[in-house]
Amino acid sequence: MNKNQILLALVILSFVGMSAVYLDVSEIISSEILGATPESNVKHGEVRQYTKSNKLKTIVNYDHGQKHGTSYLFHNDGETILLAMPYENGEREGVSKKYFESGQLYAATSYHEDKLHGPRKLYYSTGQLKAEIPYGYGFPGIGTREFLIDGKEKEALTITTRTDGSIIWLDTSEPCDDQRFYIGQLIDENFLDPVNENVRLLVENDNQFFIDTKVYTPSYLKYQDVICHCESSQGNPIVLKTRISL
Repeated sequence: MNKNQILLALVILSFVGMSAVYLDVSEIISSEILGATPESNVKHGEVRQYTKSNKLKTIVNYDHGQKHGTSYLFHNDGETILLAMPYENGEREGVSKKYFESGQLYAATSYHEDKLHGPRKLYYSTGQLKAEIPYGYGFPGIGTREFLIDGKEKEALTITTRTDGSIIWLDTSEPCDDQRFYIGQLIDENFLDPVNENVRLLVENDNQFFIDTKVYTPSYLKYQDVICHCESSQGNPIVLKTRISL
């Protein structure tokens, strides 16, 4: 990898600043090689970068070495904004906006203290709302809503159960990808951190999750909260919770 390719990779990581779980990096920037940008020991003020064809690619604002204010990434024409990302003292803070090449808004994503926090709204190229996904502390939460291009809201998924003796089999009302089921507590009763000590991943048998009430639940419990995390057909995270009687 040459010096310009390394610089491009660093720019991508700097702008996106999030896991590929939430945004595909290939959506953010093409493989154009950036031209040289004058460097100083401490960046301060507006720094611009251009492609070899002299098209504007990025505008990044700094305050004594830290990103501060809104930074911009441009489409290949060098004029249409692709991504506007707000920073405060080096951390993402506020609502970022991503745009189609037409200039129509594609996504508005909320951040707080450099983490996804608040709603993320996705749009069709027509301007119609496509999906709204709640986030908190960097994690997806309960309440994802999805819409058809005609504006009609898609029916929300629910957790379904089937009891067979001491076994409670778990599924969703409609198929969704990468299903995982947990028992435990959500952050603020809404947001799922899958490695949090307050949640426990259930075991599965032949790709189906279940609870064995003789193993997982003390005899004095009358109910158990079950959490599902999966991915919709649109590729959005879905978090569900239901309370089952034991």
